[in-house]
Amino acid sequence: MGQNGKRLTIIVSLVLIVILFFYYYVFNIYETTVETWPKNLFADNSSTVNISINPVNAFGFKIPFRKIYGSFEITGGKHLVDIVKEDDINGILTLRAKNKVGKVIIYVKSKYSFLPSLVEINIYPNTA
Repeated sequence: MGQNGKRLTIIVSLVLIVILFFYYYVFNIYETTVETWPKNLFADNSSTVNISINPVNAFGFKIPFRKIYGSFEITGGKHLVDIVKEDDINGILTLRAKNKVGKVIIYVKSKYSFLPSLVEINIYPNTA
Protein backbone atom coordinates (compact mmCIF):
# COMPACT_ATOMS: atom_id res chain seq x y z
CA MET A 1 0.00 0.00 0.00
CA GLY A 2 1.44 3.30 -1.05
CA GLN A 3 1.47 6.66 0.67
CA ASN A 4 -1.78 7.72 -1.07
CA GLY A 5 -3.53 4.53 0.06
CA LYS A 6 -2.62 5.19 3.70
CA ARG A 7 -3.87 8.78 3.48
CA LEU A 8 -7.13 7.63 1.92
CA THR A 9 -7.60 5.03 4.67
CA ILE A 10 -7.01 7.65 7.37
CA ILE A 11 -9.38 10.15 5.74
CA VAL A 12 -12.15 7.56 5.30
CA SER A 13 -11.69 6.42 8.92
CA LEU A 14 -11.91 10.01 10.21
CA VAL A 15 -15.03 10.68 8.13
CA LEU A 16 -16.68 7.54 9.50
CA ILE A 17 -15.79 8.53 13.07
CA VAL A 18 -17.27 12.00 12.57
CA ILE A 19 -20.45 10.54 11.05
CA LEU A 20 -20.86 8.08 13.94
CA PHE A 21 -20.19 10.85 16.46
CA PHE A 22 -22.91 13.05 14.97
CA TYR A 23 -25.34 10.15 14.76
CA TYR A 24 -24.92 8.96 18.34
CA TYR A 25 -24.42 12.28 20.13
CA VAL A 26 -26.22 14.92 18.03
CA PHE A 27 -29.10 13.16 16.24
CA ASN A 28 -29.86 10.32 18.68
CA ILE A 29 -32.63 10.96 21.23
CA TYR A 30 -31.48 10.68 24.84
CA GLU A 31 -34.40 12.37 26.61
CA THR A 32 -37.40 14.56 26.00
CA THR A 33 -38.40 17.91 27.41
CA VAL A 34 -41.86 19.42 27.56
CA GLU A 35 -42.09 23.09 26.67
CA THR A 36 -45.10 25.21 27.59
CA TRP A 37 -45.57 28.76 26.35
CA PRO A 38 -46.99 30.93 27.76
CA LYS A 39 -47.00 29.46 31.26
CA ASN A 40 -50.42 30.81 32.27
CA LEU A 41 -53.76 31.61 30.65
CA PHE A 42 -56.46 34.20 31.23
CA ALA A 43 -60.20 33.44 31.34
CA ASP A 44 -61.11 35.45 28.25
CA ASN A 45 -62.06 32.80 25.65
CA SER A 46 -59.06 33.76 23.51
CA SER A 47 -55.86 33.01 25.49
CA THR A 48 -54.03 30.01 24.10
CA VAL A 49 -51.20 27.85 25.37
CA ASN A 50 -48.93 25.57 23.33
CA ILE A 51 -47.39 22.44 24.77
CA SER A 52 -44.72 20.64 22.77
CA ILE A 53 -42.50 17.62 23.29
CA ASN A 54 -38.91 18.22 22.21
CA PRO A 55 -36.28 15.51 21.71
CA VAL A 56 -32.94 16.24 23.42
CA ASN A 57 -29.52 14.92 22.41
CA ALA A 58 -26.54 13.92 24.58
CA PHE A 59 -25.42 17.54 24.85
CA GLY A 60 -28.81 18.69 26.18
CA PHE A 61 -29.84 20.57 23.02
CA LYS A 62 -32.97 20.16 20.93
CA ILE A 63 -32.28 17.72 18.11
CA PRO A 64 -32.45 19.29 14.66
CA PHE A 65 -34.69 17.76 12.00
CA ARG A 66 -36.43 15.34 14.41
CA LYS A 67 -40.01 15.25 15.61
CA ILE A 68 -41.30 13.05 18.38
CA TYR A 69 -44.56 11.20 18.79
CA GLY A 70 -46.39 12.03 22.00
CA SER A 71 -49.77 11.77 23.64
CA PHE A 72 -51.56 14.19 25.91
CA GLU A 73 -54.08 13.34 28.62
CA ILE A 74 -55.98 16.12 30.38
CA THR A 75 -56.72 14.73 33.84
CA GLY A 76 -57.93 17.84 35.59
CA GLY A 77 -59.73 20.99 34.52
CA LYS A 78 -60.81 19.67 31.12
CA HIS A 79 -63.97 21.78 31.40
CA LEU A 80 -61.80 24.94 31.61
CA VAL A 81 -60.25 24.67 28.13
CA ASP A 82 -61.00 23.83 24.52
CA ILE A 83 -58.57 21.74 22.49
CA VAL A 84 -57.61 23.82 19.47
CA LYS A 85 -55.02 21.43 18.03
CA GLU A 86 -53.79 18.02 19.10
CA ASP A 87 -50.98 16.71 16.91
CA ASP A 88 -49.71 13.45 18.42
CA ILE A 89 -47.35 12.76 15.52
CA ASN A 90 -45.38 15.96 16.10
CA GLY A 91 -46.01 16.12 19.86
CA ILE A 92 -47.92 19.43 19.96
CA LEU A 93 -51.05 20.41 21.90
CA THR A 94 -52.76 23.81 21.74
CA LEU A 95 -55.43 24.76 24.26
CA ARG A 96 -57.69 27.82 24.51
CA ALA A 97 -59.06 28.98 27.85
CA LYS A 98 -62.78 29.27 28.35
CA ASN A 99 -64.32 31.97 30.50
CA LYS A 100 -63.57 30.05 33.72
CA VAL A 101 -60.81 30.29 36.32
CA GLY A 102 -58.91 27.26 37.62
CA LYS A 103 -56.05 24.84 36.97
CA VAL A 104 -55.60 22.40 34.09
CA ILE A 105 -53.49 19.29 34.65
CA ILE A 106 -52.05 17.45 31.65
CA TYR A 107 -49.95 14.28 31.52
CA VAL A 108 -47.57 14.21 28.57
CA LYS A 109 -46.26 10.84 27.40
CA SER A 110 -43.76 9.98 24.71
CA LYS A 111 -41.92 6.91 23.49
CA TYR A 112 -38.57 8.21 24.79
CA SER A 113 -39.73 9.35 28.25
CA PHE A 114 -39.26 7.01 31.16
CA LEU A 115 -42.27 8.47 32.99
CA PRO A 116 -45.02 10.86 31.88
CA SER A 117 -44.45 14.55 32.48
CA LEU A 118 -46.95 16.61 34.45
CA VAL A 119 -47.91 20.03 33.13
CA GLU A 120 -50.03 22.40 35.22
CA ILE A 121 -51.53 25.49 33.63
CA ASN A 122 -53.19 28.15 35.76
CA ILE A 123 -56.10 30.11 34.34
CA TYR A 124 -56.36 33.51 36.00
CA PRO A 125 -59.27 35.98 35.91
CA ASN A 126 -59.15 38.45 33.07
CA THR A 127 -58.53 41.89 34.59
CA ALA A 128 -58.82 43.88 31.38
